[in-house]
Amino acid sequence: MSAIRRSIARFANACVKLLPSASLPPSGGEPKRETRREHAAISSPWRIYRIYARPGHLLLRNEQGRILDLGVMKGVEPNLTYRLFARDLQGKGFATRTLLLDDIARRIEAGEVSKELANLPEWTEPLGADLDRGTHTDVSMKLSGR
Repeated sequence: MSAIRRSIARFANACVKLLPSASLPPSGGEPKRETRREHAAISSPWRIYRIYARPGHLLLRNEQGRILDLGVMKGVEPNLTYRLFARDLQGKGFATRTLLLDDIARRIEAGEVSKELANLPEWTEPLGADLDRGTHTDVSMKLSGR
């Protein structure tokens, strides 16, 4: 039996050697992050965004990882309102932040805003805790004309 196990182990070892090697992090120990990525998503007709509801603000992370100032959120649950800087779109009467973000995502997916998202101002305030731990939603939008 041990001869069979050794044969299997040698075969598995040979297969592992055929796999591409993992890139090693730079000498600092932390993986190097590229600030500008050129890849297939840039040429895709789809854009993926993440929308965040922060106290008083709505933020948007684009595909390049830039955090943009999407608009303002006012009120308290169960009566939240928002106003987007893109085309001055507004919504009111939302019971939760999740419902508010779902409405914004629906409007983006429906194409009510598109080119305006590229012209939003960059968020310059400190982000504080990790954004992804707070209320957020992802939205995808197909670019027109493709």
